[in-house]
Amino acid sequence: MSASTKILYPAFFAVCLFMTSVFAQELILSGVVRDQNTHQEIRSVNIFIKGSKTGTASDLTGRYRLRVNDASDDMIIIFRHIAYFHKEISLKDLKNASHVDLQPRVIPLRGVEIEGEGIGRPEIEKDLRQTVSMIEARNFEIRGFTDAGDLLRIDHSVQVDEGISGKKTISIRGGNPDDVVVLYNGVKLNNNFDNVYDFAMIDLENVERFEIIKGSNTAIYGPEAFSGVVNIVPKVEQDYTIRFQQRLGTYRSGNWGLHLFKKFDRLRGSYSLRRGGLERPFKDNRGQLKNTSFHHNVNLNYNFSEENNLSLMGVFPTLEYDRRENTDAGLVIGDESNKDQLYSVRYTGNLSFLKNIGVTVSYKNLVQEQFLEISNASDLGNNGIVNREIDDKAVHLNAEKSFDFGALELLFGYQFESAELDFLDDSDFNGPGEIKNAKLKRNHHGFVSIAKYHGEIGSDFLQTLDLSLSMRQDMIDDEQVNLVSQSGNSLSDVTNNWHDNTLKFSMNLSGYRSNLLVNGFLNFGKNIKFPTLFQQINSTNSDISLNPEKNTSLELGFTVSRDLGSGSAINGFQVEGSYFQNTFDDKIITFSDLTSFRTEFKSEPDVNISGFESKSSVFLFRKKVTVGLGLSRYFISDQDKAAFPFKSDFKLTLNLAIDHLGYSFQIHWFKEGEQVATLFFPDRSASESIRLDGYQNLDVHLSKTFEIRKMKLFVNASGRNLLDDENTELQGLALRDRRYYVTFGAQY
Repeated sequence: MSASTKILYPAFFAVCLFMTSVFAQELILSGVVRDQNTHQEIRSVNIFIKGSKTGTASDLTGRYRLRVNDASDDMIIIFRHIAYFHKEISLKDLKNASHVDLQPRVIPLRGVEIEGEGIGRPEIEKDLRQTVSMIEARNFEIRGFTDAGDLLRIDHSVQVDEGISGKKTISIRGGNPDDVVVLYNGVKLNNNFDNVYDFAMIDLENVERFEIIKGSNTAIYGPEAFSGVVNIVPKVEQDYTIRFQQRLGTYRSGNWGLHLFKKFDRLRGSYSLRRGGLERPFKDNRGQLKNTSFHHNVNLNYNFSEENNLSLMGVFPTLEYDRRENTDAGLVIGDESNKDQLYSVRYTGNLSFLKNIGVTVSYKNLVQEQFLEISNASDLGNNGIVNREIDDKAVHLNAEKSFDFGALELLFGYQFESAELDFLDDSDFNGPGEIKNAKLKRNHHGFVSIAKYHGEIGSDFLQTLDLSLSMRQDMIDDEQVNLVSQSGNSLSDVTNNWHDNTLKFSMNLSGYRSNLLVNGFLNFGKNIKFPTLFQQINSTNSDISLNPEKNTSLELGFTVSRDLGSGSAINGFQVEGSYFQNTFDDKIITFSDLTSFRTEFKSEPDVNISGFESKSSVFLFRKKVTVGLGLSRYFISDQDKAAFPFKSDFKLTLNLAIDHLGYSFQIHWFKEGEQVATLFFPDRSASESIRLDGYQNLDVHLSKTFEIRKMKLFVNASGRNLLDDENTELQGLALRDRRYYVTFGAQY
């Protein structure tokens, strides 16, 4: 053996011994963090070694990997999340644990920052403080809800109206459907014809949560939200690569969905497809209604850095209705088709020297075709035909810039909409002076600024005082061209130019002591809503000029939460309440000629609605059981009920949710008051009151999720409207009929 070999061998063995010693002291821990009751994975959990800065965070699927140097069995690993009690586990015990279960808190932990990805600030927090209900995906996915309208009925402030074709619109706080602004990922969905949206077009499988904003004191969501806003937040990230689900149920209904998701470093992409259909019989087997639906969504999301993000989205729902019914008026044959396209590009983050900006550009196209024929109708001659087509196109631009000066936050935004709507109504019911063809061109500019001041009071209990002020200016240029009457005569073009300013103020006071959290707020402001095309063309025929509606709103609200810990049967409670007053000027009211089916619109100078709402929740047995009670009561005078037709002035909900070892059991009971509509003749010489009896019913859901390594299986059974209701005579409307559903699926 040479001298060099004698030197190299000992050196080689010394290096190997050193490396073995180093790696022997390094340990990689991995596992999944779950909710102790629901067994759902928890993302963005801070995981770190006690007394050190070494740590990590769980990902979207709740999985984590923690590298531990100089590992020893007596080390303590801490798991911390804002919505859960923190947990300490020795390294010795954690090495043998495939999952870690955390106990949920009643009150989120104060002062804890979430460092992991996936926790986004809700958009509504940019606006003024107000009453907001959040419905998370875990509370509705795979359950027996046919669409978003079916789901939103569970909220005590929401009333859902279902048309005979299956179209669903919602009302909030006793208002009308056109008083609700509907957004999908921040893009307005309301059409430019009558300012409403069909919630049956929303596929629940692609929704992360619903934000139901109650009241008219919003600024960033634009004008026209007289009674509230529904912001639909889609899922950007998924906790699977592939997912399939199938639902079967009443009305020979069934739908299936296939969902794909893949993450490539900073790029995330998803695609989903869902098809469904059902058949609903009318009363006494006088016919049936067939609905078919087709949804597919595409999402791409690219993170340039932690602050800069670019997302592209495409949403393409299609609904078709086929109606065949024998009525007293004759044989009814109807078809309706709704096709929607939504494309959106959104950038958030920093752009060169501009910090904290957001820019969204979107294109929306809604095509609606309606055909209805009533044959052998003696009072209409031999036939009566409704033939209507609507083609609504709109381009939206939304840009905003925020500034953070510590206690003072500022937000400035610009919103632009360029819309073009083609309208055709070739119906036998229309008179010779009514509109057959029309095209609306609308340019809408909106400027918004919000200032928020966060002050520390310094009291032992009342700690913070927040003051917010918003100012908004809207300018609208409407032009009606290609106007043709039913008799074929060309009409003169009509232009309308409106601009107005609105101002809103909010004050919020909060305090915390001994696990008791108190929040109170006061909102005051004005809002404006501009006449829709449908209102404009009908008022034009009557030589009546409609003015924009104006609203003055006052709201007082509070929230009290108490965390009693997990040592007793009752872990805590939460109570919310609010009182509001809405005063309308130039409220646009529908007047119907009850003999010719003609509809006109006129303005009422003074209309009022007020009410109070409350919601209470009690958490039991380590938050495995939640009991919730919701109540809404509205006060509308008989004179003003013509402005809010078919709206219940009372609703009561009772919810029971039990989560244990991955099982989920939910009971939802509700009661709604009667619905009254006062319909006037155009000259107000006579009126007719129509009443629909109030009703109550019960829904039940039972779900279970099974995990087999990386495979997750789930199954749900749901019963809807289980109580007998002799007063319900709207058989064929799914909202009130008894239904049963079974949903099952798998994901990997």
